[in-house]
Amino acid sequence: MAQQNPPVAEGEQGAEQATEVGEIVVTGSRIPRNEFTSSSPVQVLTTARAEQRGLSDTAQLLQSSTLAAGTPQVNATISSAFVTNGGPGASTISLRGLGANRTLVLLNGRRAGPAGTRGGVSAFDLNVIPQSAIDRVDILKDGASSIYGSDAVAGVVNLITASKRDGGEMSAFATAPIDGGGEQYNISGTFGKTFSRGHFNLSADYYRQEELTAGDRDYLICKNQYVFEPGTRNRADRIDPRTGQPTCNDVLWGQVYAYGPNFESRAGRFQFDYDGDLGKYIPVRPANPATSAALPGAPAGFYVVNYDAASRAVVNASHPFAQKETVIPEVDRYTAFAEGAYEIGGGVEAYGEFLVNRRESRTNGYRQFWNYTFTSDFFGPGAGDPVTGFTGDNLLSATPVTDHFSSSQRVDYIRGVAGLRGSVNLGSTGAWKWDVFAQYSRSDGEYAQDVLLKDAVDSTSFKTESCVGTNLPVSGRPCIDMDFTDPRVLRGDLNDAEKAFLYADETGKTIYEQTYVEGSIGGNLFDLPAGPLGLALGFHLRRDEIVDTPGEITRAGNSWGLTSAGITQGKEDTREVYAELAVPLLANMPLVQNLDLSLSGRYTDTKTSGDASTYKVGLNWALNDAIRFRATRGTSFRAPALFELYLANQTGSLGQRSIDPCLNLDDRLADGAVSQQLYDNCRSPNGPGGGVAGDYTGGNSSATIFTGGGFGNLTPETSTSTVLGVVVTPPNSGLSLAVDYYEIEIKDQVTALGAANILFGCYTSDQFPTDPLCGRFDRDPNLGIQAVRDNFINIANQQNRGLDFTVRYVNETPWGSLSIDSQTTWTLENYTSLFEGNFSDPLGEVGYPELVGNINLSFSRGPWTAFWGFDWIGNQSSLNEYVSDNGTANVVIDGRTVGIKADAEFTGFHSASVSYEFEGWKVMGGLANVFDEKPPSATTVIGQYSTTGNSVLGSQYTEAYYGRRAFLRLTKTF
Repeated sequence: MAQQNPPVAEGEQGAEQATEVGEIVVTGSRIPRNEFTSSSPVQVLTTARAEQRGLSDTAQLLQSSTLAAGTPQVNATISSAFVTNGGPGASTISLRGLGANRTLVLLNGRRAGPAGTRGGVSAFDLNVIPQSAIDRVDILKDGASSIYGSDAVAGVVNLITASKRDGGEMSAFATAPIDGGGEQYNISGTFGKTFSRGHFNLSADYYRQEELTAGDRDYLICKNQYVFEPGTRNRADRIDPRTGQPTCNDVLWGQVYAYGPNFESRAGRFQFDYDGDLGKYIPVRPANPATSAALPGAPAGFYVVNYDAASRAVVNASHPFAQKETVIPEVDRYTAFAEGAYEIGGGVEAYGEFLVNRRESRTNGYRQFWNYTFTSDFFGPGAGDPVTGFTGDNLLSATPVTDHFSSSQRVDYIRGVAGLRGSVNLGSTGAWKWDVFAQYSRSDGEYAQDVLLKDAVDSTSFKTESCVGTNLPVSGRPCIDMDFTDPRVLRGDLNDAEKAFLYADETGKTIYEQTYVEGSIGGNLFDLPAGPLGLALGFHLRRDEIVDTPGEITRAGNSWGLTSAGITQGKEDTREVYAELAVPLLANMPLVQNLDLSLSGRYTDTKTSGDASTYKVGLNWALNDAIRFRATRGTSFRAPALFELYLANQTGSLGQRSIDPCLNLDDRLADGAVSQQLYDNCRSPNGPGGGVAGDYTGGNSSATIFTGGGFGNLTPETSTSTVLGVVVTPPNSGLSLAVDYYEIEIKDQVTALGAANILFGCYTSDQFPTDPLCGRFDRDPNLGIQAVRDNFINIANQQNRGLDFTVRYVNETPWGSLSIDSQTTWTLENYTSLFEGNFSDPLGEVGYPELVGNINLSFSRGPWTAFWGFDWIGNQSSLNEYVSDNGTANVVIDGRTVGIKADAEFTGFHSASVSYEFEGWKVMGGLANVFDEKPPSATTVIGQYSTTGNSVLGSQYTEAYYGRRAFLRLTKTF
């Protein structure tokens, strides 16, 4: 709808306002125009609507848009649960699911510098700008690199702050979930003054998000199997006889595993009887003599847990620590923003902006860790060999848990803009507007985390004697003897000396700076029969720099179970020139009220990744006052981000069975689970490490995964974007309709393939064994995959296409003003091809709904306004993916075939509010998630998606994690 009229406040949009706006610059164009006639589709989001829905956070406002809700997004919940670019606590926007790196964020029409922590900083962090400072958000729904430069692949998000105020406003907001936990508070103030030669605006904002833990909601804690009797909805989970409820399957604790010589695993483990009731359910030794002979004995206080249904039902797999695990982190944000302009004479205006923001976020977690040790004394000194059927030392693996797994982040962000703008009269062509400015932004982040010292955990490995009197090889701490099989230690109840020995805290630091200068001039060249020919010219010079210094422990690779990393440091220089033409072709003819052509082009030269040229062509055809057609076709590009170029080698580990495609080849070939090509290549003696036996089941140790930058090898991504649309606005009806078809194709996408894809790509390649992928891993013929080198490369192609529907109806009734609007996005394809023979199309799977939408209704009468909104996420299912991987729609558990639920059903969230205005005051109150909609539940044992408790863990369901919540906003203007 924004193409027809300026995006003014909700309920005030109309043709009569268009004539009062004067010349403006539309998001998606740099040519001043007197109305919104751009051929590019724009979706407008207002903070007034967000407030009616009970939202007070910029990320919530943007990620609930239909342009984002159809794919996973990074918000504070997701970035705290997974490793994401920007680090824990960051919130970004990814239009069409093409990635935050491919969505350009502007602040008042100017590129905003990235913020965050760790080496993966490359996108704008939405925590930086509070919702209270924003007036509206324009989302350009097609590629725009020719207008705005690199990263504008999926579209552009333009955050527009309020300007030219006269007076002030104070606002206080609070929202509290009915079930407690996750409360949000916000207080903000603004003041502005407009005078004859300029204006200034000041604003300050404080935001507080209380932590929501897994224990705060019964649907976020205790991950059950969530399986069913085949063909029914009757639960068939393994039942814990101690509670009579389905068994929890979170982190195991309180157990010791027994291994024989040569790491041959025994069919059993020891579980300590913390509650004193395991004897009711697990016998000291199984009654079956054959099974009994194969199992070790149990020391006092422990029971032998076999891998059968009865034993698995009573193992400890939900530690009390899990109750305090963070789902939504605790966050504090402090922001001050100032902007102003002053006419210095001669039609020249000086202007500036200054933004300062601090974000502090904290998460709590817990985890299992393990220690291997050879011992003959598990039963106590002189008790002899603890494992039946073996002699000498045997390997025991103890698995304690710890809640020393918290993290915190502090990010200080500053941004300053200083510029001059004005107009110059070029005779008959009229005034040309020009603008030259400089911008500097700096993100200074510190990230602290709790770590376990690897050399401390490993200090008793393979030892049968005391280590007292020695120092640890990396940390240098004096070694102490710890019995990791002690039930107290297994439980995570460590004394002060043990904590001081095992635990450490470290802090890393990330600095990202962006400096650039830009200038532009735009106006009319001359008049054509259909109107003036518009032209805009400009240049852009930019430098980006990053220095990420992980903590000393991480750099030394001495953090148990976490990745090691080096210092990521690099910079990029970018030089650009651009031009744009607005060509009126026809006007006031039969079937042609207006026909306009827009052309734009940009040349970009980067220091590290070469140069690129982009273009965009747009056509805007108004048949009459009621019907308008629009179309754009253009190219975009994305220069590799600094972390993709310079990321210092990070190391991690993955189980070989999760990445090696050459396992159980004979059986899988007989079942049709592998192709003949893969079978032959895996068996070939010419392959990496030599041929793999047909009955090879995989190595026991983990493979080391190295991830690093691709400096010297990466080139910019290129993309093509096409949009075709129609806008229908019947005169005097109050009704507006818009339908847009979009298609975006990205080539040479920069990506890290992942270890499993590298191995699969090698063994299925027609160039095997000379394919470059085959040189990216090391295989030992006896021990399996040892290392995989997963650097960023140009390889992937991605295509995303779909339909956007927009409906708006405004009517002045005898009883008041009625406004209804609705947006729907129907994604038709979301296809990624990593290389020939390896592609994915997650559309329709959990996390990638085909349909998302919303409908909003507001009614105003006098000082009262009532609002109702409905946001919905369509059904998703990963069942087909599971069947493709496993050949069945069921899963076998404890020898039983049971059904699964691998879908997320249609889910909708209602919100309602009422506001009243009087004597400069405004009071608004309401409910969000009115009907207390829960996140979808799904089977947790099939590995097709992530869950917290039995609930699907996805950005689309953040509102459901809170549950029903009440909110209240109080505003005073003066």
